[in-house]
Amino acid sequence: MKLYYSPGACSLAAHIILNEINVDFDLERVDLKTHKTEKGTDYFTINPKGYVPALEINPGLMLTENVAILPFLAQHDPKQDLIPPSGLGRAKVLEWLGYLNSELHDAYSVFFGPALSPEEKERGYATINKILEYTDNYLQESDYDYLVNDHFGPADAYLFVLTNWSNSINHDLSPFKNVIALRNKVAGRQSVQIAMRDEGLIP
Repeated sequence: MKLYYSPGACSLAAHIILNEINVDFDLERVDLKTHKTEKGTDYFTINPKGYVPALEINPGLMLTENVAILPFLAQHDPKQDLIPPSGLGRAKVLEWLGYLNSELHDAYSVFFGPALSPEEKERGYATINKILEYTDNYLQESDYDYLVNDHFGPADAYLFVLTNWSNSINHDLSPFKNVIALRNKVAGRQSVQIAMRDEGLIP
């Protein structure tokens, strides 16, 4: 497999899950401004959508969108318990991935487009805070160690990556103690440390 990624982008979640499973994979960095890969390839010829992640499963067989890639990878090695094989447990993983993708990802994305006025930034922060407040309350009331159950999984990786973006937009995560606790737990995993080092995000 080959993952097309941009450092610190949402593709980091797929990179983390790839490190969790028993599979060989390659990485190819994408410059999202020039849409060129590190090998000089026009990225639009690889993924016409133009953004990451894109996962090349086999030559000519490509999968895009985190809500598809993350469950696909998580089910690769059932021994890892990254995603329930079926039933309500699997549906809950997909529910969280959908929520994070459609709500939290979009809320952060506002800050990575055209420059925002102070008023627009405040509205943007308020939107992020509303979603994180829901997530924080959910974690507070949950008996599980992670978002869905007692096993780390793709939704935890995705939440970790998205909330990392708070560092880039001067957003304060400190009110969300349960989110921070989950982030710290995820950050300590070897798969996360390796992925972040490989992408140049930490020394």
